[in-house]
Amino acid sequence: MPRAKQPVSIAGIMLDALINSDEGLEADIPDYPIETGFMVSDTIIIRPKTLSMTLFLSDTPVTWRFLGRPGRAQDVKARLKDLYYKKELVTVVTTDETYKDMGIESIHFPRTKENGSAYEMPIQLKQVQRTQTRTVGIPAGYGKSGTTGTSAGTSSVAPVPAPSGGSSILFGMFGG
Repeated sequence: MPRAKQPVSIAGIMLDALINSDEGLEADIPDYPIETGFMVSDTIIIRPKTLSMTLFLSDTPVTWRFLGRPGRAQDVKARLKDLYYKKELVTVVTTDETYKDMGIESIHFPRTKENGSAYEMPIQLKQVQRTQTRTVGIPAGYGKSGTTGTSAGTSSVAPVPAPSGGSSILFGMFGG
């Protein structure tokens, strides 16, 4: 017997029902040729978790958890679009699992005659794996060049904007 459709929340925004979902786990296992003519692998690189869902959103929710109102679907749609454009990391809560640090890769709001003012929305999310920065002091002797002991120069890091509105890229810049 099929289970009842369950509500889902994205960044605390309640959606009516989870129609289907697909959690993806992928890894890369690179191959390297060796002198004997064989390919070897010596590592597994875990890729970020992905989550694909089809969600239902309406002015009159199909669950008992919250009441509907005219314009609710449009308001929730606007809030989801805002999360997308602000590139905010979200927490997705389903009845089976909680997914943290997820970024919205794509979301669609198809309209059909059958659904009226409701949406049956496909959404793709990917987990963002964060790193930490750390500053380390370099002993003065390492900043000298060759046997003369001349200064090896300075370095700095400056953001360089990516083309067409993408994320900034950090490049090390060295000077003398």
